[in-house]
Amino acid sequence: MPHLDVRLLGPLELRVDGTPVAIPRGNTATVLAILLDEANSVVPLENIVRAVYGLDIPQDPETQVQNTIGVLRRKLDAARDRVETVGRAYRFRIDAAELDTLRCKANEDRARSLRAEGRFDEAVAALREALGEWRGPALANLSGTTIDAIRRRYDEHRLALLERRIDLDLELGRAAEVVDELRQIVAVHGTRQRFTALLMRALHTGGRTAEALEAYAALSERLADELGADPDQALRDLHTAILRDGPPSTALDAPSASDPLSRRRVPAMLPRANTRFTGRTGPTRLLDGFLEAGAGTAGLAVVTGMGGVGKTALAVSWAHRVAHRFPDGQLYFNLRGFDPLAPGTDAATVLGEALVALGVEAHQVPAGLDERIGLYRTALAGRSVLLVLDNARDAAQVRPLLPVAPGSFTLVTSRDRLAGLDVTEGADIVPLDLLSDADAWALLVRRIGMDRALAEERPVLRIIAACGHLPLALTLIGAWAAANPHFSLASLADRLESTTNVFRVLSSTDLASDPRSVFACSYQALGSRAARAFRLFGLHPGPDLTVPAMASLMGLPPADAEAALHELAEVHLVDQHREGRYTMHDLLRAYAQDRVGEEVDDEQRAAATRRLIEHYLFTARVAEEFVSERRERRELFDLGEPAPGVLLEPIKDADAATAWLDAEDAVLRGVIELEPERGDVYARVWQLRWALTESMVYRFSSRGRPGAGSAGLAATDRAGDALGRLVSGGPSGPMLLVSTESSLHEQLAGVFEEAARGHSPGAKALVSYTLTVGAGVEECDAEALGYARQGYQYFVEHGNPFWANRLQYAIGWHSARLGRFDEARRCFEHVVRDAVPERRELAKANTGIGFGYVAHAEGRYSEAIGHFTEALAWYEANELEVSAAFTRENLGDSLAALGESMTARSEWAAVAAVYEAFGLDTEAARIRAKAAALPV
Repeated sequence: MPHLDVRLLGPLELRVDGTPVAIPRGNTATVLAILLDEANSVVPLENIVRAVYGLDIPQDPETQVQNTIGVLRRKLDAARDRVETVGRAYRFRIDAAELDTLRCKANEDRARSLRAEGRFDEAVAALREALGEWRGPALANLSGTTIDAIRRRYDEHRLALLERRIDLDLELGRAAEVVDELRQIVAVHGTRQRFTALLMRALHTGGRTAEALEAYAALSERLADELGADPDQALRDLHTAILRDGPPSTALDAPSASDPLSRRRVPAMLPRANTRFTGRTGPTRLLDGFLEAGAGTAGLAVVTGMGGVGKTALAVSWAHRVAHRFPDGQLYFNLRGFDPLAPGTDAATVLGEALVALGVEAHQVPAGLDERIGLYRTALAGRSVLLVLDNARDAAQVRPLLPVAPGSFTLVTSRDRLAGLDVTEGADIVPLDLLSDADAWALLVRRIGMDRALAEERPVLRIIAACGHLPLALTLIGAWAAANPHFSLASLADRLESTTNVFRVLSSTDLASDPRSVFACSYQALGSRAARAFRLFGLHPGPDLTVPAMASLMGLPPADAEAALHELAEVHLVDQHREGRYTMHDLLRAYAQDRVGEEVDDEQRAAATRRLIEHYLFTARVAEEFVSERRERRELFDLGEPAPGVLLEPIKDADAATAWLDAEDAVLRGVIELEPERGDVYARVWQLRWALTESMVYRFSSRGRPGAGSAGLAATDRAGDALGRLVSGGPSGPMLLVSTESSLHEQLAGVFEEAARGHSPGAKALVSYTLTVGAGVEECDAEALGYARQGYQYFVEHGNPFWANRLQYAIGWHSARLGRFDEARRCFEHVVRDAVPERRELAKANTGIGFGYVAHAEGRYSEAIGHFTEALAWYEANELEVSAAFTRENLGDSLAALGESMTARSEWAAVAAVYEAFGLDTEAARIRAKAAALPV
C-alpha cells in the first residue's frame, strides 16, 4: 500500500510515497480537509454538501461533490483507494503515523497517561512532540467558511496544549525558563487569561512579584478596553494570593485553581417566551406528563414537526412554565440544524458553552470532545437542570449533549423525526401538527383584536385556510394586518386566494421568519434523490400520491421512490397520512412548485408530467377492465405503450380496482384538468378522460365536475391529433356523460360535421355518443335518437360491440321517451341478447328500467313496479347508488300513479338524499318539488 504523509497543521500538504501531490484549491481541497478532519470516520454525503456550499446550494450539489471526489481520487493516483465510498457517505482511511493531527492526538494521549503516572518530564516531552506538529496556522493555504471553522478549532487546540505544557513546566520548577516564552505568547493572545495567569505564576515564583502584578494590571486594562470585561475569578484569586505574598496557586497544591468544578453557577439561559403564544394544550399536557413520568431519571422528550409549525415557541413557553422545578438552572442552545442564517453548531462548541455556564472557567474547558463530554456529565451529576436543545439536525448532533445522571430533563426540537433517539435513548416524541381552527383563530385574534376579527369573521376563516393553519404563515399575515388596520381583511383574503405565488404575500425581510427561507433549510439538507422527489411533487395535481405515482414522476424503481418519500417524511416535508399515501402541505407544495420552476427545465418537466399522466392512464385502463368485467374488447383508440419509467399500481382484481378508483377520485379529477403545453402530453390527458368514462357513468363519482372551456380544444390543436380534438370537447368531453352543462353539448356540436367528413369511425362514434348524452340531458329526445342511430352504425363499422350495445340501449330509451314503444322494446331485447355474458346482468338491470318506463307509459303500473323493483335490487347489490336512485325515482312515479302517495314520497326522499350526496343539487330540488306537489 502506498505510504502517505498528510499535514493539516500548517499549509495543507500531501505526499504519496514521498512525492508531493498538488491538490486543486477550492472544493477539492475543502473536501479533502473535511474528510481528513474526520479521518477514518464515515462522513455523510449531505454533511459534505452542507460544509462545502453552506446556504448557497447549487443545482444537484451531490453530483458535484461526487465529481469532486473523483478529482481527488485521480490526484491520489496509487492511493486512490484511501477514499472509500460507504453507502451515501465517504471515509478517508489513513494510519495514525501518516497524518499530523493523528500523531498530535497520540502524543497528547501519551502525555495524559504519563502525567497520571507522575512521570512529568516525559509528559512535557510528549506535549512538545505534539506541539511540534504545527508548522503555522492550520490549513494556512486554504480559505472558506468551513476551512475557517476547522482552522479555529485546531489553533484553539494548539493553545490548550501549550497551556498544559507550560503548566507542567511550572510544576517542575522551570519558571525562569518559560517567562520569556510566556511574554511572547501574551503579546499575541493578550486577552487569553490563562496565559497571563501562567506568566504571573512564573514571575512570582522567580521572585519578580512586582512584574506579576503589572501583568495582571495590563490584562485588566486590555479586558476592559477590548471586551468590556473583568478578569475571571481564578485570576482574581491568584492576584489576591500574590498581593498577600503567599505561595502562588499551582495545579499540584491548589485544588481550587485546578479543579474545574470547584465553582458552581446556576445558568438561566432560556430565551424570551412569545407573549402571543396560543393554544397547544394537547402537546403541553404531553410534555407535562413526560416530565412527571421521567422523575428520578434523565428525562428526554422530542418535539418534532415541519418548519414553521411552532416547535420553538412551544418548547420555550413550556420551559418557562416548568423552570421553577429545576433549581440548578436552565440551559438553552440553538443547534442551528435547519437555520437560514448559519451552519449547524457542533457538539464541542455547545459543550464548551455549557461548561462555562455551569461554572467551569473558560481556560479550564478541555480541548478534546471526549474530555468535554466527560466533564459535562460530571458537572451535571447531582444537579437538577432543564436543557433545551432547539433546532437539532439529527440524533447524532444531540447524543453528546444528553445528560445521563438522574434529575435533569432534556427537551429537543427538530424537523427531523429523530427516530434514533426514540429507539436508543428512549425519548418521548411529541409530534406537532398544524393548528386547529380554534387555535388558528385565537392566534390571529391575538394579533388583530377580537373586534376586527368578529367584524370580518368570514375573511378570517378564509385567511386561516389560505395559510394552511401554519403558525408561521398566520403570524406573518397577522403582523401585516395589525400594522395596516385600515385595510380590509376580505381584500387580504382575496389576495391570498388569487395569487399564483403565495410567498409574495407571506414574504418577510427577516430570513429567520420568511417561509421560503424556513422551507429552504429543510430542502437544502435533503439528499439529491429526495430533493428531486420534493421538486417533482410540485407537478402532482392531486391531494396525495402513492409510491408507484412518485416512481413514475421520477422515472425510478419503486424502492428508490419509497426511500425518497421516507426521507421527505423524516423531515416533515411530506406526511404519510394513510398507509402508502403521501400528502404535502399547501405552502410546501407552493415552494416545491417554485423549485421545479427554477431548477427543472421544460423538457424534464414535460417528461415527468407525461410519466405521471400515463401512470394514471394505464392504471385506469386496467381498473376499468376489472370494474367493467370486460377483459377483452377492441379499444376506440390505440394507447400505445407507456413511456420508460412508468410504473402501474398493482391491481389484481375487481375489488382492488374499485378501491383504487375510490382512493384516487380526487387525484384523477386533478389530472384530467391538467393542461400541459406540449401536445403529445395533452393527448394523454384526454385519453385518460375517456378511459374513465365507464366509472363516470356507472359509479357516478362526479362531484366537482370541470366546467366547459376552450383550453382543451386549443391544447389538442397543438397536439395535431384530430381524434383527440374531436373527443376532448373542451376540458372534458367524457364529462358530458354525467353532466348537466348544456355548454359542453353545444361545444361538441360545432365539431360534429368535421367528424362526419373524416375517415375515422372511432372519432365519429365517440362524438355521436357524446352528443347523444348531451341531447338527452337537455331532453331533446328526437335529436338524441338521431345521434344514437348514427353512433350505433359508427361503432358497428369500427367493430366495437360493447359501445354499439350501449348506443342500442340509447336508441331504445329515447324511442320510449318519444312514445315509440314497440321499437323501444325491440332495442331493449337486443341489448340483453347482444350483451357479453359478464355484462348480461347489468344489461338486464338497465333494460329493466326501460321496460318499466314503457309499462308505466302504457298504464301498466304494477308491471312497471315489478321491472323497477328487480332493477333496483341488482343496483343496490352492486352499490351503484345513483343508478339505484334513478330507479327509485321511476318506482315512485308508478307508486304515485297507483295512489300510494306516502310510499312514493318515501322513495323520492331517499332519491333526493342520494342526489344531494353526489352533488346533484338541481336534480335533488326537482325531486323534492315533485314530492311536495303530490296530493296528500
